[in-house]
This record gives sequence, C-alpha cells and structure tokens, in this order.
Amino acid sequence: MRRLLFLVLALAPLTFSRTVHGEGLFGGSNKLDPSFCGQSSLRQTVIYVDDNVLVNGQNNWLHSIYDKLTATLMPGERTTLVELSPTTGQSRERWTGCWPAYTPAEAAKLANQSHFFSTSPLANLKEQQGFFARDLGVAVAKIEQEHARAASRVIIDPDNPPTQSIIRALVSDGARYSHTQETIRAILYSNLAESSDIGSVFKPLPSPAVNYGAKLGAFLRRSIFYVFGVGRSIKGDGSIQDRIRAYWSAAFQSMAANIGGMGTDLNVPNVVPVAAHNFDLLLKDGGSTLNGRLSLLTGSDGTLVDSWLGIVRLRTAALNGTFICSGPTDTPSCTLQATTTGGVVTMSPTETVSLSGNDSPTMTGTIGVQGSNVSLPLAAAPAKH
Repeated sequence: MRRLLFLVLALAPLTFSRTVHGEGLFGGSNKLDPSFCGQSSLRQTVIYVDDNVLVNGQNNWLHSIYDKLTATLMPGERTTLVELSPTTGQSRERWTGCWPAYTPAEAAKLANQSHFFSTSPLANLKEQQGFFARDLGVAVAKIEQEHARAASRVIIDPDNPPTQSIIRALVSDGARYSHTQETIRAILYSNLAESSDIGSVFKPLPSPAVNYGAKLGAFLRRSIFYVFGVGRSIKGDGSIQDRIRAYWSAAFQSMAANIGGMGTDLNVPNVVPVAAHNFDLLLKDGGSTLNGRLSLLTGSDGTLVDSWLGIVRLRTAALNGTFICSGPTDTPSCTLQATTTGGVVTMSPTETVSLSGNDSPTMTGTIGVQGSNVSLPLAAAPAKH
C-alpha cells in the first residue's frame, strides 16, 4: 500500500482541500470530469502493459509513458489502460479517461464567458489533469500489486523460455480496432518475448512468415504501435533484440498494424495532431488497379504524426513527412511528401510517397523506391466514409 501511495503522489501531486476547485459550494469534485470525453478527437490512445515484465519497485517505464502523454495528447483524447496477460493469452481493460484540455478556439470561447456562479473550467484544468494522472497511476499500481515480481524472477533464459503468447493477448483486444474509424495510437510496454505454440522469437524465423491475422482471424487495423522494453530481462548479448524486431515486424504486418517505433526506450513523436485527412486510394500496377486507404494526422506545421497508408492485397506502413495545404479553404492546393516505415509495394525497408493537387476531388502522384525504376501511379480522393 505504501508503494501505491508513492506512485500516485509521484505522478500527481494534488491538494484535496475543499475549495471551489474541489467539493466546494458551487460544485466540482475530486474526480476526473467525464465531460471532456464529449469533445471530438482525431485519435485515441491505448496503453498496453505486459504483466509478465513488471518488476517490484521499478516504475520508470510508467513515467516515460506519462511524460509522452502530457506532451502529445489532444484535448478530450480518450486514453485506455489495458493489461496484457501473455501467460493466459488474454487482455483486460483496467481504466479509461479523456485528457482534460481545450482547443485554442474552445479556450478563447470559455475565457469570454461569464462564470458568476461557478469557477471557470479553464481554472480547473491543472487540477483535472492531476486527477487524470492520479487515476492512471492508481490503475497501474493495482496491476503491479497483482503481478510485479523480483527482478531475478522476471529474467528469461532464451534456452528455456516460459510459455507466453503476447500475440494472442493483443488479438483478444481486437474488437477495439474493428469498432472504430479513428486512428488508434497503441503504446505497448513489453519485452515481446513471444514463446507459444503459434511462434517463438527464440527460434529461427519461419519462411514464409506466419500470417497471424488470417490464422487468428483478427486484425489491428488503423493502428500505430509504439513498443518499448523490447528485449529487456532476456539473457544474452543483445542480438536477441534483432531477432525480436524481425519476428514482430512480420507479425504486426500480417495483422495490418503499423509500427511507429520498436526498441528499448519509448519513441513517440512530440507532436499534437490538429487536423485529420482521410483518402481512398487507387494504385495502378501494370494492368491491375488496387484500392487502398490513406490516413493523415498533422501537427500545426503540417508534420505527419500517427499517419499510415495501406493497399489491399499488399501491405500497410506508417508514414513520416509533411502534408501541407495552401490557398482557399474550400479548394486548397495540397502536397504530401512522405516516406514509409516499411515496404508497401516492394520489399524495400522504405518507400517514397508523393501526392499533389486539390484535396477535392483528387490528388495524384506516385509511390516507389527512390533511385530505382519502381514508381507506381497513385491517386487519392477524399474518403467517402
């Protein structure tokens, strides 16, 4: 219980006195206000915690997540904590809440309103953000109380790894991805030490790679995964991390999930999306025409964040680059200059995507490998749904 209290206080130093900012005369409470969830958001964030990697007294991973959340969450963005249990191959949602903040336009509107009988919502933001941190911290602490072990008991011997299925645990949360049209930013804390009847990072990669999406009947579409803790607590010289990345790159690809980052440390871009653009794609490949989808989230300067491109019957990949529009708001001229984080039309580790024109009705361009003869025509029209 002392460890739980320390974690909560470390994440959210709050004053719970009964003032107008707490349970005072004009309302308010010491709870996270659910009304923030009523704001429209372009994205949702899901935090996955592998309960097999938790070590007593080691909470730096949580601070890494929270620091990134406070720097990158959109106003009203839903954030959900999910416990993954690789030993059973199951998942469990442990907490959900929406980030207490307002867009600049909403903040300006609230600032001009009169709040004679109540405190301005703007004055309560810091306190509400503290409640968000507190509630997330309490939920994580409960998982730790149930599963954290001594460091010596978490270490894995590659020659005799424990049976665990991280893939099945993720797939058990697959309904989340089929029931939304929003992009899901998934932050996963795990060593990715898959070792089960469906595959193992401790064995040579199968050829061809296992199609887990088809095998398990689940896909993690419209997602960008940021994985950290990879290879931690596994004995060896570090080469196992390369094998883990190769295995999971193929596994995520087969489940239509995009990889934003995968490594020891958490690598999430410090960009807050302010606009979303979704397009239906047509790709010309010889005599064939293939359909696809382009989802772009952009920061205030047009920088892409949590953006992706997918072609039916081929592959999907995350995008880095810019999408900039100028001119009249009803008929802007737009340009996309981006690179993929994996091969979509080739097996190259990266491809170049260029599109330009009015985003209504159509932008045209190419996708291919820079410096090669692979450059396929691509057309993008605003998505119909």
